[in-house]
Amino acid sequence: MNLTQLRAFDAVARESSFTRAAERLSISQPAVTTHIRALEERYEVSLFRRGSRGVELTDVGVDLAEISTRIFAMEIEASELLTATKNLTRGTLRIAAGSPYFIVPVLAAFQKKFPKVHVGLNIGNSQKVTADLLTEKVDLALQTGWEENSLVEAIPFHTHRVVVFCQREHPWAVAGKSKLKLAELISEKMIWREPQSITRQVFEKACKVADIEIIPVMEVASRETLLEVVAAGLGLGIVSSHELPSDGRIHVMEVEDAELETTEFLLTLNRKQNLRIVKEFHKVAIDFKG
Repeated sequence: MNLTQLRAFDAVARESSFTRAAERLSISQPAVTTHIRALEERYEVSLFRRGSRGVELTDVGVDLAEISTRIFAMEIEASELLTATKNLTRGTLRIAAGSPYFIVPVLAAFQKKFPKVHVGLNIGNSQKVTADLLTEKVDLALQTGWEENSLVEAIPFHTHRVVVFCQREHPWAVAGKSKLKLAELISEKMIWREPQSITRQVFEKACKVADIEIIPVMEVASRETLLEVVAAGLGLGIVSSHELPSDGRIHVMEVEDAELETTEFLLTLNRKQNLRIVKEFHKVAIDFKG
């Protein structure tokens, strides 16, 4: 089916005139006639006849006009959909993040500016976030730590201290201790995240640099679980400062003799950088960049 020919047919059917159809399509009348003739010859049918009131549809022309009306109505609908998406009066933005603590305020600001855009948020570890981004399950990602990838634009977004925290009843908490040295943790029961945790990797690197060996007594799979087991007094934990919620059950301390920092990156596939929805999210997110 040649849609140019069908469009010419549809215009004539609507206008009951080859002349007005040509004006509607902004082409010459002979061009309209040529399109109609080609359509009729290809399918060996007659679509119009000359009547006293001008051009009239044949029976097959009437049936085809019903179909062409639906087709071009859907074209208009598609155009309206794409225009609305471009203007962000509708659409979907999909984001993956390592934790909700930093991304949620950015999302709140974005949805305030574009309330009709639906947002999907996936939370997972760094491996899951990377996989979601590279397989295009999401449009953007916010992740702690990043290895350079030619397919991805990575913007350093925030740098955070890695802190140690303990139960409120721990002697250090009772004494109001706010800073400690890395070697002091050797005699403590340490609880760590899984080996893929960027925070854990940063901490292990600092221990290696200081030639200190710390063996955890427990490993947990999420920061939420880590918070609960530390709050229960089972040991001390380490976490990026921005990922630790306010909780009266715990006490937070900084390590003063080690470079313990994590960097949050805003990640976008290079081929998606020019999407309107992605560019607008970047504009909103820049106000939160630290």
